[in-house]
Amino acid sequence: MAWHELEIEEAIKRLETRIEGLNDIEVEERLGRYGKNEIIRGKPLTPFEIFLKQFSNFFVLILFFAAGLAYAVSFMPGEADRYLTALFILGIIVITIALGFFEEYKAQKELRGLDKLLRFKATVVRGGAHKEIDADEVVPGDILVLSHGQKVPADARVIQSNNLRTDESALTGESLGVDKSEAPVDKETPLAERLDMVFGSTHITHGTGLAVAVATGMKTEVGQIATSLGHIGERPTPFEIEVQVMARQMTLIVGALALIVALILYFWLKEPIVDVLLNTLSLAVATIPESLPIVLIFALALGAHQMASRKAVIRKLAVVESLGSVDTICTDKTGTLTQNTMTVERLFVGNHIIDVEKSDTALDVESELIRAGILCNQAITVTAPERRVVGDPVDKAMFRIAEKTGLSVENERSKSPKINEIPFSSERKMMTTIHTDGNRFVAYSKGAAGVILSKCSRFALKGEVLPLDAREIELIHQSLDELESQAMYVLALAKKDLETSDANEEVEREMIFLGLQAMADPARPEAANAIARAKGAGIRVVMITGDNKLTAKAIGQQLGIGERFLESSEVDKMSRRDLKKQMQGVDIIARATPDTKQKVLQALQDEGHFVAMTGDGVNDAPALKQSDVGVAMGFRGTDIAKESSDMVLLDDNFQTIVAAIEEGRRIFDNIRKFTNYLLSTSLGEVFVVLALSIAGYFPLSAQMLLWVNVVTDLVPAAALAADPAVPKLMLRRPRRHDESILNKAIYATIAGSIMRTLVAYLFIFWVGLKFGGVNYARTMLFTSIVLHAFTRVLVVRQLDDLSIWSNRPLLWSYGLAICLQLLALYTPLSFVFGVVPLDWRAWSVMIPVVIASSFAGVYMTRWILKLVPLWDHEYQSA
Repeated sequence: MAWHELEIEEAIKRLETRIEGLNDIEVEERLGRYGKNEIIRGKPLTPFEIFLKQFSNFFVLILFFAAGLAYAVSFMPGEADRYLTALFILGIIVITIALGFFEEYKAQKELRGLDKLLRFKATVVRGGAHKEIDADEVVPGDILVLSHGQKVPADARVIQSNNLRTDESALTGESLGVDKSEAPVDKETPLAERLDMVFGSTHITHGTGLAVAVATGMKTEVGQIATSLGHIGERPTPFEIEVQVMARQMTLIVGALALIVALILYFWLKEPIVDVLLNTLSLAVATIPESLPIVLIFALALGAHQMASRKAVIRKLAVVESLGSVDTICTDKTGTLTQNTMTVERLFVGNHIIDVEKSDTALDVESELIRAGILCNQAITVTAPERRVVGDPVDKAMFRIAEKTGLSVENERSKSPKINEIPFSSERKMMTTIHTDGNRFVAYSKGAAGVILSKCSRFALKGEVLPLDAREIELIHQSLDELESQAMYVLALAKKDLETSDANEEVEREMIFLGLQAMADPARPEAANAIARAKGAGIRVVMITGDNKLTAKAIGQQLGIGERFLESSEVDKMSRRDLKKQMQGVDIIARATPDTKQKVLQALQDEGHFVAMTGDGVNDAPALKQSDVGVAMGFRGTDIAKESSDMVLLDDNFQTIVAAIEEGRRIFDNIRKFTNYLLSTSLGEVFVVLALSIAGYFPLSAQMLLWVNVVTDLVPAAALAADPAVPKLMLRRPRRHDESILNKAIYATIAGSIMRTLVAYLFIFWVGLKFGGVNYARTMLFTSIVLHAFTRVLVVRQLDDLSIWSNRPLLWSYGLAICLQLLALYTPLSFVFGVVPLDWRAWSVMIPVVIASSFAGVYMTRWILKLVPLWDHEYQSA
C-alpha cells in the first residue's frame, strides 16, 4: 500500500481506525494478527544452537580425533586397554562442552536481560486518551503522539504537523533534517522525499505532531532492510583483537614446544607412534588456553550484569573494559548532579520578587505569568495506568505551581488550545506556542531571560501594559542575578496578541514581558561524595551546563567541583589550540550548547584524555558518539541520545557513573589476573614435560594432561573473573587506554612462575623416582600440578592484596578439584590414569614443596613489583 499518496481520511478509513484511537479489544486483535512491533536483528542463539556450537571448537575436534584414534588402536593385538583411554577422552569432551555451554549460555542470558532494560516508550492515543506504552506494543492503526527528541516507533502517515522535523539519516543516509507535512505526495515519490510519512527507528528533532501507524516490526522500511541484509556481526574492538592475537601467539608457542616433545618421544625415547600422537595432542589441548576467549566474554558479561544492578546499562560489551581508562568525566548538572525535581520557589513580576511558599495570596495576582507557563509547555497529562504528568522537569514544575494556585491545566488548555508553535532549540534557547483565545490568537514564549528580554518592548504590571524602559530592564537583571546566585534555574515568559496563527519571525518581536519563574533543583545528597571519590581516583570532573555562570558557580562550589569557569561565548571565540590550553584549568562550562560540548570534548581528547561524556538531548548525539564513553540519561534522555551512547544510566545519577568506572576497573583487574593464571600454569606444564622428556621420561599421559586441563583451567579462571574489587581500587590513577593486558610486570611474574614451578616439579619427580619408580614419580607430579595450580591462583591474587576468603566460589572450585584428584588416586579410576596410590611419604614431600613454592611465589611477585610496578602509574592518595 502506497500510504503516502492517500489523503488522511482515506488512510484512516483503510486502517479501520479513528482520531480517538483504537480500543483495547482492537489492539489485542491486531497484536495477534501483526505480532510485536520489533526488529529482529540477529535472532539470539537457542540453547540447542549454543550446544551445537561447542562442537565447532578446534580443540574439541582434536579431542574427537584422539578418542577415535585410541578406539581404533584398541582393536589391535595387546592394545585393548586403549578402549578405556578413548572413553576417558570422550568424558573429557563431555565436560569441556558442558562447561563451555554453561559459560556461553549464561553470558548470552545476561546480555539479553540488559536489552530488556532499554526498551523505549511510545505515546499513543487509545480510547480518546494519551497512553504511554512499550514501543513493541504499537499496532497498525494506532495514533502516535510525536514530540521533540522521540524515536519514531513505526512507519506512520502524518495526520498533524506542528513544525515537525525528523532525522532520517539512519534510514536514507541524508544528514539534513526532513520537514514533515500532512499533504499527500505522488505514488512514485522516493522514500527520502515522502514528506507525509515518518519511519520507524528515525528520530523527531523538532516540533510535535500526530501520525497513524501503517506498518510495524519487520514490515517497516527498516524491518525490510534488516530482512534483506540478515544479521551482520559487529567488528571486534582493539581489546578483543589483543586477546585473539595473544591466544594465537600462545597456540604457536605451545604448538612448537609440543612438536619438539613429539620428536623427542619418537626419536629419542622410541615411543610408539600412537602414544606420540595421543600424548602430544593432549599436551597441546591441555596447555593452549583455549578457554581464554570464553572466560573473557563471561567476565565482561558478568561486569555488565553487575553494572546493571547498579543502574548502569551497557549497550556495547567492550565498554565494560574501557570504563577503567576514563580519566575525565564531562557531566551535565540537571538531574545528574541534582535531583531533577524542579520546584518553582520564586516569581518576579513587575518590580518585585515573590516567595511562593510565603505568599500564597499574592499568587492569584500573577495568574497570567503562571497561565503562560502551562500553555507554553510540552508536558502532557497521561491517564493510564494512572493520572500523571509526562514531560520535562521544568515543564512539570510549571504544572505544579499552576495547581497550587487553583488553575486547572486541562481547563486552561481547553479554553486556549494550541494550534501552532515555534519549537525550542538549544541554539535559540526559547520556544513559542500559538493559541486561540476566544476570537483572537495569542502567542506565549518562554526561555532564557536574556533571550526573552531581547524580544520584548513592554511589560505587564498589575493588569497594565507599560513600556519596557532601561530602568525596568536594569531591575529585571538585578533580580535575575540575585535569583541565579542562589543556584536557581530561571525562565522568562512573554506574550503577544496576534492577527493570524502563522508561526513566523514576527511572532517573537515586540512582545510583552510577563515575568520570571525561578526554580530550585537541589543537589543530590550523594553527589558531593561521588565527586570526591572520582577525584580521589585521579578522575577529573568538568561540569558542562546550560545555566549561567552564577548558577553554575554556586552548584560547582557546593559540590566540590571547583569554580574556574568558561562561558560558551568564550569557547566559541577560541582557536582549537587555545581551547586545549585553557581546558587544563577549567572546572565549569556555563551557558553551554551541544556545539560547545563537542569543542570541549575535542580539546580534552587532543590533550590525550579518555573522556566519558553525558548527554540527554537530540543535539547531544554527536558528542556522545565522539566521546570515548558516551553516557545517556535513562529518565530524561531522548531516544536518539540513548541510541548514540555506550551506556545508559537508569537513575540519571552521577554516582552511577563513578560506580560503573569502579566496576570497569575491577573487571580489567580480573581479566589481567585470569590471563596471568592461565598462561603461567599452561606454560609451566609444557616446560616441565619438555624438560623431563629431554631427561628421558614422558612424565604425564594423555589422560593426566586432559584431567589437569579440566580441573585447573576453565572453572578457576571463571571464578577469578568474579573476584571482588581490591581495597585501593579507587585510589589508583586511571590506566592508559592503550595499556595492554600483559605488561612488563605480568611477563616478569609469568617468567618467575615458570622457573619456580619447574624447579618444584623436577624436585618432586626426582623424589618420586627414589620412593617408588617412574609410575610413583608420575603420580606425584600429576597430583602436585593440581595442587600447585590453585596455589598459583593465590599468588596471582597477591597482586591485589586480596584475602584468601574474599572469593568463596574460588575456594569451592579448589575443594572440588582436590576431591576429584583423590578419587583419581584412591578409587578404580586410578586404572584409567595409570597412577598408583600415594602413601604418607609422597604427601609429606608434595605439601611442603607446594607451600614453600607458593610462599616463594608471593615474595618473588612482591620483589618483581618493586622493580617493575604492575601499573605504570602510582597509587594516588584520596
